[in-house]
Amino acid sequence: MKYVQLTIILLVGGLFSAVQAASPKPSGYLSDYKRLTEGEHLEAYWIDLSQIERVDEPKILLGEISLSGVKDHKDVKVSDCVAWLKDALLKGVVITDSNAQKYRLDLAITHLDPGSAAKRILAGEFGMGHALLQIEGKVVYIESGEVVAEFAERRRSSGAIGIEDLDGHGGRHIFEHLVNLISADINSELLASFIKR
Repeated sequence: MKYVQLTIILLVGGLFSAVQAASPKPSGYLSDYKRLTEGEHLEAYWIDLSQIERVDEPKILLGEISLSGVKDHKDVKVSDCVAWLKDALLKGVVITDSNAQKYRLDLAITHLDPGSAAKRILAGEFGMGHALLQIEGKVVYIESGEVVAEFAERRRSSGAIGIEDLDGHGGRHIFEHLVNLISADINSELLASFIKR
């Protein structure tokens, strides 16, 4: 009976920790990882508040998305992640594709590891086989080219401890979900920083 209770506790715990933040690893995309601290919504964030103009409805131009050493995997193509990222960011209230903006957000996908579906199914609740995604960004004042904010966000997912892998396409679903979560947090963090208070 104790084993059944322990198994239930581990499964429930695994479901609650299916998607979690992980500490970002320096990739070289940002200029100074040491100045990053925990933001309101992002794990590692820095902003120079003296260099930004706060407005009622902040808008930041979506710039380039770099691919720093990431490659396609069986179920997840890098081009799909880029498309999901653009789509999710532009659904928010801050990021726009309109050119008439003072600030630009440049991004890089710096880590994309689909993990192992078999390991997630067998022992996802213990951290085995988790998918990992890291996205980094810089907000640039367009006129001067000066970087006024930087962030790095790394997320891991067990795909609901392997349940998403049962249909054979878990990798795509997991990464699309991770991209959407990170994009929502990027929009929320930038809104909190750039909105007039």
